[in-house]
Order: sequence, then C-alpha cells, then structure tokens
Amino acid sequence: MTDNLSSKNETDTEQMIQVIIAEHYNLQSARSATISESNGRAALYLTSVSSGVVALAFVGQRANNEAFLLFALVLFPALFFLGFVTFVRVLETSIEDMLLLRGITRIHHYYTEVAPEIERYLVMPIHDDWKGVSQAFGITFSHGQLLLTAPGMISVINGILAGCFSGLVVAAFIPASNLIYAGIGIIVFVVTVFLHTSFQYNQRQIANTHIKPLFPSPTETEKG
Repeated sequence: MTDNLSSKNETDTEQMIQVIIAEHYNLQSARSATISESNGRAALYLTSVSSGVVALAFVGQRANNEAFLLFALVLFPALFFLGFVTFVRVLETSIEDMLLLRGITRIHHYYTEVAPEIERYLVMPIHDDWKGVSQAFGITFSHGQLLLTAPGMISVINGILAGCFSGLVVAAFIPASNLIYAGIGIIVFVVTVFLHTSFQYNQRQIANTHIKPLFPSPTETEKG
C-alpha cells in the first residue's frame, strides 16, 4: 500500500512538472509575441514620423509659406494621433510582458521547491513581486526609468511633435519672435512628456496592484 502511494505521488509530481514546463514554454512564447508586437508598432511609428518629416522638408523647398504651414498643421496632428495610440498599445504590451515574466518567476520558484539545491544555479528571479523581478534586471520603478522604456521613447517623440505643432499654430495667428515660438514649443514638449510618463506610471501601478505576489522577496531581517 505504501509503495503504491509513493508511486502515485511520484507520477503526480512528474505530470505536474510536465504541465509546468509546458506552461513555462507558453509564457515564454507569449512574451516573444508581446515584444515582437511592441517592436513592430514602434518601428511603424518611427517610419511614419521619418517619412512625414522628409515630406515636410520637400514641401518647404517647393511651396510658399502658407502651403508649408497648411501641410504642417495637417501632418503633425496625424502623426501625434498615431504616436498616442502607439504609446498606449506599446504600454499595454509592456505591462503584459511584465505580467508574463511574473508567471515565469513563479515557475522558477516551483523549481526551487522541487529541487532546492538548484536555486544557486538560476539566473532569473524566483520572487514574483516587483522588487524581486526588477532587481534581477538592475532597474528601479521610477519616473526617470520609465523614459528608458519603449513607451517612454515614444512619449518623447510625441512631445516633440506636440511642441512643433504648438509653435506653428501660434506662429500662424500671432506675430512674434522665433524665441517666443520656441519657448511655447518647449513648454508643450515638457507638459506632454510629463503627462505621458504620469499615465504610464499610473497604469503600471494599477497592474501591480491587481496581481498579488505569491512569493515576495525576503526582507532584510529574513535574509539575516
């Protein structure tokens, strides 16, 4: 009876490990898909901005000031709209990628439960809270760090587009010096990037609160 029970437990453990390995593979594949989509959308946006700027340069060479201004006033809002939806979607995929990583981290923790001696050989984290996941990559959750992400990069480009558009709008209706136009553009740029970064920060905070860590990082007291 004891032998049968032991054999059943071993079989259950082997089946569970097979399921966990399959889930690990699925999570990794899903992460690859999110990264691929994020890169594709960012590349499409950057290509559109580059093409739009080149087209604007050609118009500036061959058209008068009014035609150039009209073309720019149509182009910049279109590019900004594309940039905003790209920013939101890339942010969503970035958050999804982090959630998938936390799932993989839980599986890593299970590996250490089954075979505790392998923990020192694992490079990836085994604690699924933000502290455990982020420290494995040497990053901190801050507004400055968010500018280094793909959504952060797009937010800066969106800010440049918004600043240029604002300067052109003011130039079209209010005669002033170029310094005034540049100052308005810089202010709009800073405000736009700040709003994008705040939105990204809040969305990541919301995502973190929706998933309760099962294996939080040990405190300094527990480490000692």
